This record gives sequence, structure tokens and C-alpha cells, in this order.
Amino acid sequence: MPKQRHPTTRLGSVGEKSGARGRKATEERFVFIPQSVCYHDETMKVVPRLPRLSMPVVTLALLLAGHAILLSPALGYVADPEKDLPYLDRLEIFQPGEPSILYSDRDEPFAALASEYRVFVPLQRVPKLVQQALLDAEDAQFYRHGAISLKGMARAAIRNLTSARLKEGGSTITQQLAKSLFLTPERTLSRKLKELQLAQEIERRYSKDKILEMYLNTIYFGGGSYGIEAAARTYFSKSVGQLSLAEAALLAGLPKAPSLYSPFTDPKRAKERRDYVLTRMEKEGHIKAAEAKAAMRLPIALAPFFKGRGMAPSFADFVRKELEPRFGRVLLTRGNLRIYTTLNLETQRTATEALRRGLTEIEKTLAGKRKAGAHEPAVLEGALVALDPESGEIRAMVGGRDYGRSQFNRAVQARRQPGSAFKPFVYAAAFDQGFTPATLMDDYPISYSIPQNGRLVEWSPENFDRQFRGPVTLRRALEESINVPTVRLLERVGVGPVISLAHRMGITSNLRQENALALGVSEVTLLELTSAYGVLANRGVRVPPRGVRRVASPSGDVLEAPNDSGERVLREEVAFQVTSVLQGAVERGTAKRARIPGRAVAAKTGTSQDAADIWLVGYTPRLAAGMWAGFDQPRSLGSHESAGRLAAPIWADFMRRALQELPPETPPIPEGVFTATVNWRTGFPTGPDDPEAITEFFISGDVAEPGEPMSVPSPPATQPLEPLPEPAGQR
Repeated sequence: MPKQRHPTTRLGSVGEKSGARGRKATEERFVFIPQSVCYHDETMKVVPRLPRLSMPVVTLALLLAGHAILLSPALGYVADPEKDLPYLDRLEIFQPGEPSILYSDRDEPFAALASEYRVFVPLQRVPKLVQQALLDAEDAQFYRHGAISLKGMARAAIRNLTSARLKEGGSTITQQLAKSLFLTPERTLSRKLKELQLAQEIERRYSKDKILEMYLNTIYFGGGSYGIEAAARTYFSKSVGQLSLAEAALLAGLPKAPSLYSPFTDPKRAKERRDYVLTRMEKEGHIKAAEAKAAMRLPIALAPFFKGRGMAPSFADFVRKELEPRFGRVLLTRGNLRIYTTLNLETQRTATEALRRGLTEIEKTLAGKRKAGAHEPAVLEGALVALDPESGEIRAMVGGRDYGRSQFNRAVQARRQPGSAFKPFVYAAAFDQGFTPATLMDDYPISYSIPQNGRLVEWSPENFDRQFRGPVTLRRALEESINVPTVRLLERVGVGPVISLAHRMGITSNLRQENALALGVSEVTLLELTSAYGVLANRGVRVPPRGVRRVASPSGDVLEAPNDSGERVLREEVAFQVTSVLQGAVERGTAKRARIPGRAVAAKTGTSQDAADIWLVGYTPRLAAGMWAGFDQPRSLGSHESAGRLAAPIWADFMRRALQELPPETPPIPEGVFTATVNWRTGFPTGPDDPEAITEFFISGDVAEPGEPMSVPSPPATQPLEPLPEPAGQR
């Protein structure tokens, strides 16, 4: 077509209405050229004349959106291009550099360390076939019209009116670019006006090729990928230059509705959309009929780059925060670093499923107990974390029930009362001072004068069942999570030594200097508590939790490779004794619902005041895991609910599946530990005929005779009382 110059007619001018000149002016009046538009691209200096459009068609187009722009000052809205349109060459998405990629413990990519996965690619590196697929699917006349297409808008208006709903928008690629870069997805008149004016300004500033390049690098393709190169990698693990015709057509069909046509979630609908694009390419003459039919016969065959995309968003946030102080945000999001993490994708998947399923079951249980007509407005939340005790490497981290609804990571950010899950630190400190699992401690009523609001008040710890058992062994007290003897034990050992040991084992939160510490009144995070239990699993050696194995540059050079061999913070013999007692808690104590057939697991329940928090933390030699559940705004799950009833099944469900690939293990008995047969209830030596006989473990030098109990007065009869709401530190 010969080059023509557009008339400099002011916006809305009509021109002559008679003869040839009149016909030409009438054609030009519908080119829709505002004064501010001037095409400066060397290859697109003019806009070809559009075909004659009838007045009814134009009217329908204007009803859709276009005509309203002429009246925008009357509507009180005038777009200011200099204010509303940032310089595109300053936009972050067009800066060089790719986001850093997170890899699993098996070197599988699973996430980009950026909120959006974008990889910029110049237009000349995008094959013409791929470009044409996008154009035929979205805007076949892109190089033949200006910022808007009246013909496309009219066609969309007719479809919308005949279908009685908003079915098609008629937007050009330039309009889509304006909307995706600068505007919200809301469907209002003011947004549409702004979209049209910004599209005109984009076409004034940039050539068609540049606009197409920006579009190809900006538009959302689903799966977290923005831009054609990121989409090619996300869906097919290849670069855009390696796409086949069928693959290019599939990607070209996604921008219209990425979630609707996602091949990840609906392969059948994705294939239908792909075949539609192939039909359009054939109709426009860009591929032959035989090529289209051959591509249509192919099934949807994906090769996802991210093996577990979206599976561990809380963990990705955790890694970002861990690395940001050392590498900086820009390098992490634009440095194309290779970050090899400790996450195991299968363990993460298991943790996510177990937690969601378990929380749903808890909700059903609680709903069945609510009064008829009562409504539960709050959403029950939870968190689960698992790590390797020997290396400190985090294998799974679930920070909440739905990351899309709340990005708050309850595994590392929420500090809640652990209840009785804190008790093992009291017993570890006691065993370290020479107490044994067979040592007897009184379970009688006791009270303490404690300061409160400037005066002394009496505090009397209570047991879950409001009964007192008289003298009990420390093993029984921990296995059954009995409060009163635990508080008495803390008093004997000292608050200071317990706090010191807990901090050495990995509790980083502040701990209160009071006897109620024994019942878990000091708030901690799930990660620090699980990591501290890992010390017991790792025979007394502390290895801080970590989510990164190494960081490499784009060329593969290692920039960081953490290597913490750990530090002994607890005698191996003491760690073994505590583990033995916690195994008893699973076999016959409060954690019985955490049993795993064929596995020797050690675990402890924790229920805070009024069951506002429920915990289960436990371990084997190869895996330590902890879970928490409750409401974000603390409130009771039920005055008689406990972690042994609600949390233990979730933990057991996770561990049962997570341990399938690991052989059963039993912690070896350390040197310096000897055994003796004692009565579980009294701690006295006994024979094999005793039905309550157990094998107890003692540390050489701590006792003169195996099972020798403390001298205690004769206990009174057990005193049953009416059950009351569960106090802090209960089961």
C-alpha cells in the first residue's frame, strides 16, 4: 500500500460531505486520531485507512467504550499521559536479568525467588511463528490499526449484546499492554477511558515492533509466568526458540484466560483453545491446513520446569528472608542465582496434604459439638515443619492453610504458648543434674505466691483431670503430662538452668523467669521448638535449622555453602533418657494417637490455656517434625479438647508417609547408660513377672542403685474432683 499522510484534522472534525473529497473525508473521520497521537516509528508512520463502517456498527462500538472518551472532560476525568504513563524503559520488568531459581534437595527447580516469574527476551529472538500465533489469537490486525480497533470493538459489542453479557472486550494488544502495565482489572468506565488514552500514548512513543516486544514480555500466561520466555520454560522446560507449532499455539491461547485454559488444571479445555488458535493461524494464511491438522492430532504434552510450583510459598519467603541480608533484594530477584535449598518436594507435598486434611477433620469435630445454630466465623489455622536433626536441613514447611488468603508464616512468625510441649526441657535439665526417670516426685496440691499487678497472689497449678496421684515417677509425670510434679521438679532444678538449657537447644524467644514456665506459658515459634527437639534426636548436638545448601552464580560458581557441623549442648546420655521417656509418651501416654506401627517415635503433646493452642512435636533419628493448630486470634478450641486428641493424628498421618522411604531406626544406647527392670508406677526394682515392669535407663554415677527412689511420705488417697477448663501446660 502506498504511503499516505493523515490529515491534521482536529479530533471530531467531519470534512467535506460531497463528491470524491467528501467520501474521502468521511472515511478519514472514523480513523479516530486524537491530536496527541503521532506515529513516529520508521516502519509505521501512518495508519492505513479502515474499511467503511456503518453508523449502527460504530454506534455499538461507542456504546462499548470508545465514544465515551470524547466526553471524558464532561465526566470529570482527563488523563494526563505524563502523569499516568511512566517511562517504559524505567520499568523493572524490562531491566536485564532473570529471577533467581530455588532448587529442591534433589536439585529440582520449584520456584522463582521473585513475586512474578519474568524472563525478558528481545523480539528478534522470538520466532515469527510464535509471534504470529499470539497475534492471530489476540489481535490479527495489530500492524494495520492504531491504538484501538473500532472494527474489533464493534464486533465485541455485537457479541456482548446478542449474548446479554460481557463476553468479549475487543481490546487491541496495545490496550492489553496498557491495562497490564498500569491499570487495575476493574471494569469501570473511568478505567476503560484511561486504558484507551494510555494505549494512544504508548503508540505515540513506541513502534509497533517495540509494543509487541513489550507485550510478549509482559502478558500473563498462568502458572506464575509473565512473558513468552517464562511461559515456555514454565510449561515445556525449553526456551521460546525451541517451541513447536502445537506448543506455540497452546501458549498463544493462554492470555485470554490463563486459569480457565491452564493445561495444568484442565488439559481438555486447553487443547480446545490450542486448536482454536491453530484454526485462526490457518485462516490467516500463516500455516497450511495440513500443518494445522497435524498439530491438532497431538495430545497436550507438558514438561513443567517448576516441579512443585506453588507448593512451598512460605518456605520460599523464609529462604528469601534468610538470604536477603547477605545478597540484597535486587541480586536475589534479578541476579539469576541458583539457590539450592533443603526442601524435599515429596515431604512438602505430604505435609501440606496432612495439615489441610487434619484441620478439616478438627473443624468437623468442633462443629459437631457446637450448639445448634451457632456459627464459627473464624478460620482454624495451622502450621507444620519438618527437618533433619543431624544437618538442621528443613525438609518441609507449611506456614498456613492457604497462602493466597494469608501470607503470614505461622511456622516461623507466630509465637504461641507451647503448653506441655515445653516440659521436655525441664526434664532434660533435671536428668542432667542427676535425677532419673525413676525418681519420685510429689503430686499433691501446692501453691505459690507470685507478683501480679503490684501485689502477691496465690497460684496453684492444676492437673488436667483435677486429680492428685501422690508420688509419681518422673517418667510417668512426663508420659502422662502431669502438671504438679513438673512444677515441683522445676522448683528443685531451678528456673535459670532450665532457661539456659532451652536457649542452648535452640529456643530463641524470651522465656519467663517463673515457675509457670514448666507449663509452657512462654511463647515460642514452631520452628524453634521443633529444632530444639532435634537436639534430642541428634543425641544432644545442636545444628541450627537452615533452608539453603548452597548458592551459585549463573555460571555455576559457588557463592555460599553453609557448613555447620553442630555443637554439643546436652550430654548424649541425657538426650537418650529424655527420648526414652518421650517414646513412652507415645506408647502409653498422652501421645498414644501419634503411634506409627513399626516405628520407634518419640513425641510430646502440648495444649495451652483453654486449648487455644494445640501442638505435637516429635522425632525419629532421621526426622523431627512439629505441628501447631489454633486461631490467629487466640481463642479456645473447647475447654476439654487436647492436643493428644486433635493434633496427634495429624502429626502421625504426616510422619507415617514421610518416613516410608527411610528404614526403621532405634537410637543406640550410649556408653555409660545401663538398664534395670523397675515398676513403671513406683520406680522400684522388680522382676519380670511384674505386669507393670519396664526396662529403665540410668546414667552411671547418677544413682547408687538402679531404680533407687527418693524417700517420700505416705501418699493420701487420690482426690477426684469435678473437671474444670484445662489450665496452661496441659496435655
